[in-house]
Amino acid sequence: MVLPPLLLQTIEESGLSTWLRESESPFAFYFVLLFHTFGLALLVGANAVIDLRLLGIERDIPLAPLKRLFGIMWLGFAINAVSGVLLLIAYPTKALTNPVFYTKLMLIGLAAWVMTKLESRVFNDSTLDEAAMMGQGRRLAKWSLVLWVGVITAGRLLAYTYKYLTFPS
Repeated sequence: MVLPPLLLQTIEESGLSTWLRESESPFAFYFVLLFHTFGLALLVGANAVIDLRLLGIERDIPLAPLKRLFGIMWLGFAINAVSGVLLLIAYPTKALTNPVFYTKLMLIGLAAWVMTKLESRVFNDSTLDEAAMMGQGRRLAKWSLVLWVGVITAGRLLAYTYKYLTFPS
């Protein structure tokens, strides 16, 4: 049997990791998990609004003002980055020995790249009218929705697909 690297045990034995995992404080693991969910709601919720609008849903809503949602998405991304690192510190062996975790990271990277392309190619190009914005953003919007659904799915699967929860004793 191949065991996880000792670095994972070192992280798990740190004070922060132990506190996140074992503390009864409301600011420990479940609070971090709650903030991870809030960040996801901001990020993917705002993203879905833009994506669905670019795909032709609710055509009465003008596209250009939706540019403001990118600030909300980046805030959600930042919240998820911080809370995700804390969740990783709490259970490094669980995440870092699971291929689903690396799939999730790859999907996040691709989804964030699509988000930056939507922002730069569709919403930051002042020469585009509404029809051109939709034409330019349609393919990106489809990819965005698929990738964020993949991120959420991979994230949920992490709770059930691990081989080691903590470093083997």
